[in-house]
Amino acid sequence: MTRHLWSTSNADRLQRFSYWRDAVCQAILHVDAEPQGLENFEAHISGGRAGDARFASFVSKPHRIVRTRAHVSRSGESGYLVSWQKAGRSQIVQGDAAMLLETGEIGVIDVEKSFHVDFPTSVKRTLALIPRRGLEEKAPWLRRSPLKIKAGDVFTRLTCDHLSCLAADPSHSPDAANLLIENICNLLALATSPTEPAFNAIQLPIEALLAFCRKNLHRPDLSPTMAASRLGMSVRTIHLRFERTGTTFGAWVLSERLEACRRALENSMFARQTISEIAFDGGFREISHFSKAFKNRFGVSPRDYRASKFSQTAPEGE
Repeated sequence: MTRHLWSTSNADRLQRFSYWRDAVCQAILHVDAEPQGLENFEAHISGGRAGDARFASFVSKPHRIVRTRAHVSRSGESGYLVSWQKAGRSQIVQGDAAMLLETGEIGVIDVEKSFHVDFPTSVKRTLALIPRRGLEEKAPWLRRSPLKIKAGDVFTRLTCDHLSCLAADPSHSPDAANLLIENICNLLALATSPTEPAFNAIQLPIEALLAFCRKNLHRPDLSPTMAASRLGMSVRTIHLRFERTGTTFGAWVLSERLEACRRALENSMFARQTISEIAFDGGFREISHFSKAFKNRFGVSPRDYRASKFSQTAPEGE
C-alpha cells in the first residue's frame, strides 16, 4: 500500500478549495467541498489503498463536504465510509437521519446514498472506505446506516487502533492489510451488534443469523441449540432458516470453518502456526476430522495445500 500526501499549502489561495476537493476525491471518495466563510482555508490529507479498501487521515479548518446523487452514479464507488472523529466535531446528514460526531466517536454511512458533512470547527479525522460485502457479511444490520458508535467501548478503541495503523503505515504486506481490514469489519460488528435478546426471532433476517454464526465460528460449542438460545428463537426455526438457503446448519458451519482455515494456511501471517493450531482456532475439536474434511473439500491434505503455497517449509505439527 502506497501513501499519498496532499496539502493546500501547495495551492494558490484562490484555488485551495478546488485543490482540496480534488485531493479528497483522490484520497477517499468523490465529493464536493464548500467553504464556510474562511479566507485562509488550510487542510492536509494523506491516503492509501489496500485491496478494495481506501484509508485516509486529514486535518482541516471548517468547511462542508457534499456527496450528491451525481457523485454516486458517476463514480461507481460503493461500500461504507467509516469515520473516526479524532478531534473537533462533525455533523453528518443522510436523508432524514442526522448524527453529531464528537471526539473519539465513529460514524458509519453508506456511500451509495447522498450525504453532506459539516465541520463547524477545525477537525481531525481518519477515514476508511470498506467494501460493502466485507462489512455486511459481518454486520448486516449496518444497512440501517448512518450509525454512530460511541467512544470508550473496547471494540471502538480497537477499531480506532486498526484504522490508525492502516491509514498511517503504507508498508503492510497484502496479507497483513487484508487481515487488518477483516479485523476492522469484525470489530465494527462487535461494537454495533444489537442486544441479541432484543432480536425479533420471527423477523430476524438470514443475514443476521449467518453473521452471528460467523462471529462464533471459532467456538467448538457453536450449535443450533446455542444459536437458538442466544438469538431468542427455537431450534426448529434455526433449521428452517438454513433449509431455505439450500443447506443445513452443520454443513454451512463446516464449509465456513474449512474456508477460514484454508485462507489461514495460505496466509503468510499464519506461517508460524501449526496446522493443528489453525484447525483448533477455526473451531475444530479433532485434527483427524479437520484433515479428512479438508481433503474432501479441496482435494488435497492441509499439509500439501500449505506446501503448495510456500516455498519454505512451515510448521506442520499435527
